[in-house]
Amino acid sequence: MASRLVVGLFHSSGIAEDAVHRLMTEGVSPQDIAHRVMKELGPIPPTLEPELAALEVDPLVVGNIREGFAQFIRNGETAVFVRALTDEQVELAADVLKQYVPITIEVVPLAERPEIPNPR
Repeated sequence: MASRLVVGLFHSSGIAEDAVHRLMTEGVSPQDIAHRVMKELGPIPPTLEPELAALEVDPLVVGNIREGFAQFIRNGETAVFVRALTDEQVELAADVLKQYVPITIEVVPLAERPEIPNPR
């Protein structure tokens, strides 16, 4: 079965972070979770640039999520992304996200990464 991405959009980063912590409490691996503020409220402080550069694995390039959520973006909404491999994982992620009253939840197919040959 192909991987899917469960995406929940929340009104604030605080609510999204609560949802992320609950997902981890429910057993979802932190490597399968990401969250991003969809529209920055202000400029990023220079002291955070290196830290943010380290987090540049951007799940927003998958599919058409940015345009799909564009109608909901106003000021600082935050998306939570959960990689799910099975129907049960999709259901768990969606159920947990629903507890935090998201603006919307979408499930999108996640393109498989091409295998990188192991140089010897």
